[in-house]
Amino acid sequence: MLRDHQGAVRAFLRRLTVPARADELAQEVFLKAWRMDFDRVESPRSFLYRMAYRRFLDDRKTKVRRERLSEGARAPETESRPTHGARLDIARAMDALPPERRACALLCLALGHSHADAAAITGLPLGTVKSHIARARASLQDSLRAYRPAQTHRETIDER
Repeated sequence: MLRDHQGAVRAFLRRLTVPARADELAQEVFLKAWRMDFDRVESPRSFLYRMAYRRFLDDRKTKVRRERLSEGARAPETESRPTHGARLDIARAMDALPPERRACALLCLALGHSHADAAAITGLPLGTVKSHIARARASLQDSLRAYRPAQTHRETIDER
């Protein structure tokens, strides 16, 4: 039964973090799920997403702590990313979102979960999830406005 959800959970984690780390986190999640009595879980997919998200948050906290400890020892690294292609721009815009907002956006906008499912998976209140999604959508639209068709002078006049 766990194999049925493996790809979806890995894809979710890969959108939250780098692929290599996502695979490690997914492996930890599935190992933990395999050790427990998983047959009594009402919604296995949501339960696995929740486990994966919490594992991601724990991993992020550890990473932040390590970075703070070594901040003075090294200069910040800058990532060089390609600037072409819609997929790369979408990935960049998603990466710019705060982790909780990104997780909510991925769950609802990309993976098709309901707001209630996202709230259950992330452990956030429903209103917070809705707020995160609205703000993520606005931020993504702003970041990707170059892909909107340009308004003609005529359309601008007609809107008045």
